[in-house]
Amino acid sequence: MNWRTLFASGPTAWAAGLLIPGLVLFGGRNTDSAVPYWESLTAQSTVSLGFVTAVCGACAAWEGARLESARIWDWAPARNPLRIAVEHLTPVALLGLTGLLTALVTYYISNPAPTGRPSAPILGTACLVVLSHVAVGFVVGRTLHRLLGAALMLVVGYLWGFWPAALSSPAWLRHLNGQGVGECCTLAQEASARSLAATAFFSTALIAGALAALLLRSGTFRISVAGGATLACIAASVALAVPLGFDGTQQRDPAALKCTGDRPRICLWPEQQPHEDEFTRTAESVRERLEAVGVELPERIEYSLVKPREADLLRATATSVLPGEPPACARVPNARYPGYEAAGVIYAWLTLTAGTPPHELSGQWPPEELQLAQQVRELPVAAQKAWFERNIRSVEDCAVTPELSPASFHDPTDGRS
Repeated sequence: MNWRTLFASGPTAWAAGLLIPGLVLFGGRNTDSAVPYWESLTAQSTVSLGFVTAVCGACAAWEGARLESARIWDWAPARNPLRIAVEHLTPVALLGLTGLLTALVTYYISNPAPTGRPSAPILGTACLVVLSHVAVGFVVGRTLHRLLGAALMLVVGYLWGFWPAALSSPAWLRHLNGQGVGECCTLAQEASARSLAATAFFSTALIAGALAALLLRSGTFRISVAGGATLACIAASVALAVPLGFDGTQQRDPAALKCTGDRPRICLWPEQQPHEDEFTRTAESVRERLEAVGVELPERIEYSLVKPREADLLRATATSVLPGEPPACARVPNARYPGYEAAGVIYAWLTLTAGTPPHELSGQWPPEELQLAQQVRELPVAAQKAWFERNIRSVEDCAVTPELSPASFHDPTDGRS
C-alpha cells in the first residue's frame, strides 16, 4: 500500500495533532528536576512515555479492528499476515518515535547539555515499550470492536504507563513499564542497566505473545507457544526488577572524572570541565576563608552543579565539610538525633563564612537559623572554631547534644563580652 494512503486512512495524523502539542506542554512544565546532562535529560523525558504508549496502543487497536472488519485475512494470501501488520503499523510506530523525540527535545531546550549525546540504551528501551503497546493493541483491535479496542488500549495504556510509578508497593513494578529510570540522574549517576533490562524483557514478552497470536494458526499450539514465551520473559523481567526497589540508577564510571589540585582535589565530570577555572578558583577562595576560622575542607570534592552560579558554588564548596547523610545511629526506627538542629545552623554558618551574602540565604533558609549563624559570625575566630568543633560532634554522634548559643563561647577576657 502507498505510504501516503496509509497515513491518510489511518488514525496517526489526527493522533499526532493531539499528542505532540500535549507532550510539549507537559514537558515544558516538568523539566525543573532535569540536570544538563544527557543521561538525565534522556531518562527524565521518558516520564511522558505513558502518553505515547497509550495513544500508540489505541491507534494500533484501531488499525487491527479496521483490518478485521474488512476481513483482510480471508483474502487470497498474496502477503503474509506479518507483512500486512507491519505495513499498517509502521505509521503508528513512527508516531511513537516522534513522540519520544519530541519529549527529549523539549527537555533539552530547557536544560541544554554541553557535551555528549542522548542515551541510546534509554531511547532503545523506550522504543521497545512503544512497540510492545503497538503489538498488543493490534491484537486487541482484531479481537474487539473498533471503538472498544481503541478505548481499552487508551485507558489501560495510560494507567499502566503512570500507575506503577505512583505506588509505594510493590516498588519494583515501575521497572516493567519503562518508568524505573524516570527520576534519573545526578551527574554521578546513570540509568540502571538492570532496570532497563527488566523493561526490555517485559516488553519482549508482550511482543512475543502478540506475534504468536498473529502468526500461529492452531489454537492449542498458539496458546502454548505464546503463553510459554510470554511467561518466560515476564519471569526474567520480574527477577531483574524485584531487587531494585525504587532505585533505577547506578554509579557512573569514575574514569570520566578529571581531578586537579591538592586539598581540596577538585574532581569534575565532562559536563563541568568547561567551567574548571571557576570551580578551582572558588574552591581556593573558600579554603582560605574556612581555614581562617580553623575549618579544613575535605581532601576531595565533587560537585553536582553543571553551570556554576557563584553563590551556589560558594555554598556547595563550604558545606562539603558536612557529612553527606546522618550517622547510622540516626537511621534506625524511632532514633533520637539532636544533631538535626545543629546541622541547619552549621550549614548557614559555613555558607556565610565562605563569602555568601546573607540575602542569598534569607529567602530559602529558616530565619532563626540564619540569624543564629550571623551571631556566631560575630564571635572571635577562636570562639567560632570552638563553636564549630563542639556542634559538628552532635551532627556526627547521636549521643552528643548541640550547644548552639553563641554566648556559651564568649571569652570572658574579651572586651566585647
